Amino acid sequence: MLTIRRTWRTAVAAAFAAAAVAVATPAAHAATTTLVLDVQENYYLPTEGEGPNLGLGITASGGDAHDVSVAVDASSLAGKATMVVTGDCVSTGTLKVRCDVGPLTGGESIDPFFLKPTAAAKAGDTGAITYTATASDAATVTGRTDVLIGGPKLVSRPYPSLKNIAPGAVFERTPAFANTGRAPAGEGVMLWVQDSEGVVLARDHSNCHYSNRPDAGAWCRFDTPVAPGAAYETDAPLRYSVSKDTMYGYNTYVVWPVGGTVPESFDPSDFPGSGTGAPLGLKPVTPNSGFTGSGYGTFATTQHADYQALGDTVEGKAGETVSITVGVRNNGPGRMGFQWMDADDSGTFVVTPPAGTTITGAPGPGEQGDPGPLWNCTPGKAGAKSYTCDIAGTDFRPGDSVTQKFTVRIDRAVPGARGSVRAVENHKYPNRDNDAANDTAPITAQTTGSAPSSPSPSTSASPPAAATANPTGSAAATSSGPTAGSRLAATGTDGVLPRVGIAVLLVTVGALVFLTTRRPRPRSGH
Repeated sequence: MLTIRRTWRTAVAAAFAAAAVAVATPAAHAATTTLVLDVQENYYLPTEGEGPNLGLGITASGGDAHDVSVAVDASSLAGKATMVVTGDCVSTGTLKVRCDVGPLTGGESIDPFFLKPTAAAKAGDTGAITYTATASDAATVTGRTDVLIGGPKLVSRPYPSLKNIAPGAVFERTPAFANTGRAPAGEGVMLWVQDSEGVVLARDHSNCHYSNRPDAGAWCRFDTPVAPGAAYETDAPLRYSVSKDTMYGYNTYVVWPVGGTVPESFDPSDFPGSGTGAPLGLKPVTPNSGFTGSGYGTFATTQHADYQALGDTVEGKAGETVSITVGVRNNGPGRMGFQWMDADDSGTFVVTPPAGTTITGAPGPGEQGDPGPLWNCTPGKAGAKSYTCDIAGTDFRPGDSVTQKFTVRIDRAVPGARGSVRAVENHKYPNRDNDAANDTAPITAQTTGSAPSSPSPSTSASPPAAATANPTGSAAATSSGPTAGSRLAATGTDGVLPRVGIAVLLVTVGALVFLTTRRPRPRSGH
């Protein structure tokens, strides 16, 4: 059975005027289910490297279809291309595959293969890919995709990195691309723009289709033919507004020839609205080395986020092992939302235990907490002087907190001992904290007694610590952790004589046990 994804190629066929597909409906199948093949008009194979995955969709219209199968034949390219089969399709011969769909309700998208040029392939060579779809209860349908070797190749110009955008302000981006291939994009090009969360694209142009999801952006069609070696940019910039809590984000775009291979995740049904202003057009620019193929750029605003360190108290008697929970809360107003950027965390916090205590809950790297998420601190060993813990995740919103639970052994009572939790920013993506007073919080110690002369079972290491990311609005994790292990015997001057008497008794009993176990055993047979 093929993997089912969102069905969109029917909309693509209508929107882009893709090749017409003949649908035969004999009398035996009248007023019943029909099959509709959605195929791309052109497949452009470069003279070097590999081509894109072939796009193919099939829909059952008017009811369910059964025993559906699609045979795909690219044998006209024999000697010019080789085939790499993908998905759940199977090879049935040279440059041929069969894709068994089975029962079909609605539509299904298939990625049957991609092509690679052979050494004999030359720019300008052509061929065709044909399709035959069958079912046990629907008429057979066929389709065709024209193949051109050495076709157009559209590469994008990266967006510049923008900084110091005021919270809530409007900024602009101008997409640009060049055709570095050997054939024209004769029917024009498609432009698809996408953005990170917190960014809204203005609906300025009547030839662009806009999504109701801000991060999905919009797509626009341009009928301008793009010759080999030509470069264009949009004749007006795209206008963006950014939400007041946004601190970091990105904008990106992709272009492809009309009728060519569509990006896999592109779905026209995500873009129900059209703009109301003048059409967006293209204007020629000088091609240069700046067209590297990646239409991507980041931005940063001047918004800040106040990080508040969350401390706790080590409370218990000497010799006990207790738990504490410490971490950091984002008090806003900024959101550290930089998913898909080259960052692993929203900062760190450094944990230093109070004097007279030892952190024992420190599993090795990659070990699981019990219970809870992975241990997010280094070093991964017990007894370190301090630990650096990640503020895991790259979407640290106002009100969110990230905490880490530690198990702590109380070695001895040290009057006035204080450890600390200190919030540290990600230097590449700083939170620009303007309130340093709450960046550090104390880990206080309220301990009594002195450590016993020999280890007690209650002083052994506790289970691995667990890291916890609290959702927005969660309360601070500042209460002291529960003790791990039983309470020890009372200590102090009142306990000296009882302990001496018990020690003498244990020595006497031990000697008697030793003498008893040394009696000679009878020999076998006596």
